[in-house]
Order: sequence, then structure tokens, then C-alpha cells
Amino acid sequence: MEKRKTYTVSGLILILLGVIIASYPVIGYCASTYINSPHAVLKPGSNFVYAGYFLTGDFNLLLVYNVTYVENNKFQVKFDLYNVTDQNHVTIIYFTSLNNPGKITGNPQHISEKTVNLSVNDPLIKTLFPESNITIHVLNYSKTSKLTIRKIPFSFDFSPYSLGFPYIYAPDLPEPLAKYGDEIAYYRTEDRYFARTLRVVGSNVSLQYHSIVDGMPTHVPIGVTPEQLDLQKLIPAEIVSNTTWRYIESSYPTIMILGLLRTNVQPTHQNWLGGLEYSFTQYSAPVDYVLILMGIVLLILGGRAGQ
Repeated sequence: MEKRKTYTVSGLILILLGVIIASYPVIGYCASTYINSPHAVLKPGSNFVYAGYFLTGDFNLLLVYNVTYVENNKFQVKFDLYNVTDQNHVTIIYFTSLNNPGKITGNPQHISEKTVNLSVNDPLIKTLFPESNITIHVLNYSKTSKLTIRKIPFSFDFSPYSLGFPYIYAPDLPEPLAKYGDEIAYYRTEDRYFARTLRVVGSNVSLQYHSIVDGMPTHVPIGVTPEQLDLQKLIPAEIVSNTTWRYIESSYPTIMILGLLRTNVQPTHQNWLGGLEYSFTQYSAPVDYVLILMGIVLLILGGRAGQ
């Protein structure tokens, strides 16, 4: 009888331990970071920092947008511009956690900074924080598209120490356009979306394309334009006038991936069940499998010991 009890108790403990290990990232994130963080864009103090490269015909520009909601539908935007050369060895490390936010390594040369207050109707604000739709561009075509959950397996970022397990939202585009919009992605909060990554393209580039789908050409990059990011408003006039704005990198008009560096806002639309599933099968596996399997074996042995 004593042997049966020992097997049974030990088996239950191992199974419970396996479940705890697998579910800890989800439970830990929810109990600490998630419930103690803001979940709205339009909340005083909500802060978002974006960084990315803009390749011009003259030199590479590193852009940093530090965007904070103040009040009365106003955002304060601090815009920093850097020159990047091959010798700078500059690397953008995007967000990893609230306690270990993203950063820029290397030695970029600071060119200018500008701080402005922008309304919710400004092109930059509407692009970074849309309510439901995003206007995307390719060549001289444009289309306003609603944002929908990206329908791929585990369509969220598994990052329990940063933004948890949020769904990723992307423009609702027909095939074959959809695959070109992968680098336009958003998270969803209580009141609106905020950008995760934005691909930027030039609107004045002449390229050959194969076909038109839903009013837009295929086989060329899709994104937002420099105008949507207020670049000519935020970059000093002398730099704008002395820069070759050809918007060309290689043989296609991709210029920049603008990505989220850090934020204190947690998305509300989280895939909790998907997070648990991913943790069981990927994140904590095979440790949780081994513990649960050992627990089941001990329960079987306990059952036989009682016979």
C-alpha cells in the first residue's frame, strides 16, 4: 500500500511539474508584465520607439522615431537622424523585453534631431497607429486595406518576456499580393493598432511588372511611402534638398524596414491558447514531455502495485 502511494504521489508531482514548466511563460507573463502595463495607444505616457534604415543615392540614413502620446489626441515625436557608413558597424537590435529593450549598437554619426507635436490625423501617426485600415503603395498605385490576423501557424510572436503572444495583423490582400506584404505588420490594443514592422517603398520608381491584381501590380515590393512617415517634414530642409531621393536599392524600390525597438504598451489581442500549445510543443519541450511521461509511468506502476 505504501509503495502504491509513493508511486502515485511521485507520478502526480512529475506531471504537475511538467505542466507548470510548460505553462509558466504564459502564466508568468500574464501575472507580471501584462496586467501591469498599459494596453491603449491613446493613453498619456504610452511610448513607442521605432528604428530603421533609409537608403538614398548619397548615403545610408538611420532613423529613430520616439513617439509618446501626451493628451488631447496629440503625440510628441522626437526624430533622430544618423549617418551610417560601412565603418560604423551599426546594428539594430529590436525589442527583446521591457527590462531589456532594443538598442542600436555601433557608432552612427548623429546628423540632426527634431521634436514635434503631431495630431492623430498626421500621416505618420495614422500609419504607425491605424484604427482599422492601412494605405499601402507600390509604384504609383495605392490601396486602402483592412488589417486582419495573419493566417499562418502560430501567427503571433512567442516572446513571453516582451509582448507576450500577440496576434500579428497584416493588410488583407489577395494572392499573389499577400506574400509581398509580409513585412507590414501590426499589433492590436484596446483602441487601435500599432506598427510592428513597415516596409517602405518609393512612389516614383518605374519598373516592369507582370500583372495587376486587385488594382495593384504584382512581383514588386509593397509598403508605405516616405511621405507617410513625414520624412520631408522631420529631416532638415538642407538634407532633403541635397539628397538624391531615388528610392532605389539594388533592382527594386525597397528602401527601409522600420521596426519596433521598444514599447511599454502590451497588445490586448493575445493568443493565450496558442501560446500554451507552442510552449508545450516547442518552447519547453522535451523537458515537459519527459516529466509528464515519467509521471504517467509512475502512476501505472502505482496502479499495478495496488493489485
